[in-house]
Amino acid sequence: MRWIGFTGCWFESPSLPPFSLSPPPLSLSDTFPSPLSPLKRLFLPLSDGHQQVYPRDNMASGVTVNDEVIRVFNDMKVRKSSSTEDVKKRKKAVLFCLSEDKKKIIVEEGKQILVGDIGDSVDDPYGCFVKLLPPNDCRYGLYDATYETKESKKEDLVFIFWAPDGAPLKSKMIYASSKDAIKKKFTGIKHEWQVNGLDDIQDRAALAEKLGGNVVVSLEGKPV
Repeated sequence: MRWIGFTGCWFESPSLPPFSLSPPPLSLSDTFPSPLSPLKRLFLPLSDGHQQVYPRDNMASGVTVNDEVIRVFNDMKVRKSSSTEDVKKRKKAVLFCLSEDKKKIIVEEGKQILVGDIGDSVDDPYGCFVKLLPPNDCRYGLYDATYETKESKKEDLVFIFWAPDGAPLKSKMIYASSKDAIKKKFTGIKHEWQVNGLDDIQDRAALAEKLGGNVVVSLEGKPV
């Protein structure tokens, strides 16, 4: 048996030989009836370097993405010429959550920043976005980052998977296993960021690092 890691998670695969790298080797009791047995457990990394384990039997399946989520993404992605009023209505940042029945990913009501808010009710859009994140639950987010490198000014969408250590285990499991459903709808996203706590996201330099490392000199008009 072998551990396979991708997009920040570790899975068990019954069809490959074991090796001794992290996470620790399985005991002899961890067996499967055949090489075609389904993956059994999901490992979600924590900010302290440990991992949490979730039985796959309880993982969400068949989660769909609401059409409004796709519309919001397309509006943020396509920066076409429009009137001043239309630009003001465009979203700078937005959060997505699971519906109450856990069957759909939807736009979270009231959890957004409009371009028109900046300079009016919002002075620091990045800091305001961080404050939108719930301290004890998971979310998906889109942030339209405006930044400067040593050569030019740029705008890029960043897909954020917020999974704080204090979130319920069931919530972490459902959001982690449903992430691919929303990612597949966000075609062309160049930057993905999994965040496990406020310490990882409060400093704008952390986002600057994701966008381009030390070539980024400012984010939202403020130096990093």
